[in-house]
Amino acid sequence: MKIALLLFTLPITLNALDYKRDVMPIFKEKCYDCHSLKAKKVKGGLRLDDEKLFSKRFAKNELVVPGDWDASYLFVTLVMPQHEKGAMPPKNKGESLTEKEIRTVAEWIHEGAKIDGGKGKAGPENWHPEKLLRFKDGRVVTEQFGEAPKVKKLEPKWETWINKEGKKITARFHGLVKGKVDFELKNGKRVPYPLEQLSRESQLRIRALVDTPTMMSEDD
Repeated sequence: MKIALLLFTLPITLNALDYKRDVMPIFKEKCYDCHSLKAKKVKGGLRLDDEKLFSKRFAKNELVVPGDWDASYLFVTLVMPQHEKGAMPPKNKGESLTEKEIRTVAEWIHEGAKIDGGKGKAGPENWHPEKLLRFKDGRVVTEQFGEAPKVKKLEPKWETWINKEGKKITARFHGLVKGKVDFELKNGKRVPYPLEQLSRESQLRIRALVDTPTMMSEDD
């Protein structure tokens, strides 16, 4: 009897959601046009068809925060209205996820985002999506926060960049397209500056900016 009671009280993990089995098919249908190997341009460098690359974006304040679906940038973009900048998929570029699909993604993250055989720590039971996720007029709302949080696109800062000749360039960084850095100069002009003509330090800074989640929706 004691053994039976012990088994009954243990958390059930046999049916934990798995990325490849449960979540990847959703992204394949709704997101692969922009976020897979078949895309003409992989938006934001995010590959949802490659488990290893995708799992590198799992961390605190990152694309996926295992155990915390509400803090995961990926979840936020999936529930934003399509007309808003950063929404996934963007307006006129695919269908939004259904209520069932959104719940599946949220629950997968809550359980620790199991992927490629590994997973993080699960979220607290009182934060389970089944208890908090609500839908109204096709949009997600939560009991704690009201409407799903919106992702604000940060205004690029004026920064100093150095080219290979040691010359300083004061500009705002707006993105990297086909090896050209989109710089906004003080006179208001946008200049496509070759990445390889920048110093190594400036190139590394550019690469770091491109790899951050806030750049994921750039040009989507």
